[in-house]
Amino acid sequence: GFLRAAKSNFIKLQMANDSGNLDELREVTTPDMFAVLSEDLRSRGAQHTDVVTLDADLLEVATEGDRHWASVRFSGLASEAPGASPAGFEEVWNLSKPVDGSAGWQLAGIQQMH
Repeated sequence: GFLRAAKSNFIKLQMANDSGNLDELREVTTPDMFAVLSEDLRSRGAQHTDVVTLDADLLEVATEGDRHWASVRFSGLASEAPGASPAGFEEVWNLSKPVDGSAGWQLAGIQQMH
């Protein structure tokens, strides 16, 4: 269930990022990650990403202080322009959520693998 939700959130966040939907990005990212993504949006403008295939692997789950952390490796094929050939991608998303359950998982960081 966790990985299915993570894949759904990957697509949701990609769509929000592509369309420049700052309100939706703010909901699913930590304040620091939101600042990074919103700055990227201002510098590049809207784009279109078509995720052709998407796989997710849970790498680690840990609890530190008052937060749960999870690292998920996403990989697959995506094209970043209409009509462009899909290219492989691999990235690790670091997700965080409060131990007290007061909020859901939020994107805290992305590591591009290639």
